[in-house]
Amino acid sequence: MKDREQKTGDRGQNGSAIIITVLIVTILVALVVEFAYEVYIDTAALSNWTNAQKASFIAKSGQTLSSKYIIELNKTYNTQSEVEFSVERDLGSNTHLIIMIEDENAKFNINSILNKGTSTQNPLTNLQKLFEYLNINPKLALVIADWIDSDSEPREGLTDSENNAKNMFLQSIDELKLVPGFDKKTFEIIRPYITVYGRSDIIFININTAKLPVLVSFKNMTETLAKRIIDYREITPFKKTSDISNVEIGNPGTNLLGYITTTSSDFKITTKATVNEITRVIESVVDKSKKIQSWREE
Repeated sequence: MKDREQKTGDRGQNGSAIIITVLIVTILVALVVEFAYEVYIDTAALSNWTNAQKASFIAKSGQTLSSKYIIELNKTYNTQSEVEFSVERDLGSNTHLIIMIEDENAKFNINSILNKGTSTQNPLTNLQKLFEYLNINPKLALVIADWIDSDSEPREGLTDSENNAKNMFLQSIDELKLVPGFDKKTFEIIRPYITVYGRSDIIFININTAKLPVLVSFKNMTETLAKRIIDYREITPFKKTSDISNVEIGNPGTNLLGYITTTSSDFKITTKATVNEITRVIESVVDKSKKIQSWREE
């Protein structure tokens, strides 16, 4: 009897020992898994941080490279409003750099609409014409004018155009997203053709690089006449503004004098660097002396 009870007690103790052992092993496995996961997360985070830092440095290098390219670009009469290219030099495994340079003087400076203009060219009227060409309600040009002018009186026919208005020049075209009636679709349509850089006292564009809608925005300029300017400069870039008389467009060409240039001074540089799927983008605007006017990194 005693032997049977002893055996039963031994089995109970063995069972308890097994359960305790299993629990200990389970806890240890959980701890090991958690530790391994934390090590993985820390390692991945460190790797991502390293990749992000490398991508940032490469993007900044692209900015420096682009600034030097702009200096060389200005030694000739360029007819490209934008250029995009990949840097072919080996930057390392799974590393890429894409550079885009845009001529800001090929665009319409939206801040110029505060200028009263002349009988030859009126910036506000020109902006309305630009909007019409792009199938955008031209009344939005008046809304923008109210948004940036210094007074608080809405223009005739407008009601809420002065609500929360900035009442000063725009520092970025992204600010247009705050203007009443300026939705995302409208912004995306107009964005390639407008800027806040360059001269704001008058309309002043590079006749060698100005885009078609921008050319059409000038008084009495038609799409046909604007295309003649583009066709002419592709063969023979304008070296001086008076060369516009060589294009058969009549008075609209003469009316451009005083509002055009043949070289540019403001450029937007976008560099996109990717290292092992981690991407950094730097967007800047510099002038031909390499002075930075704006800088944004994402």
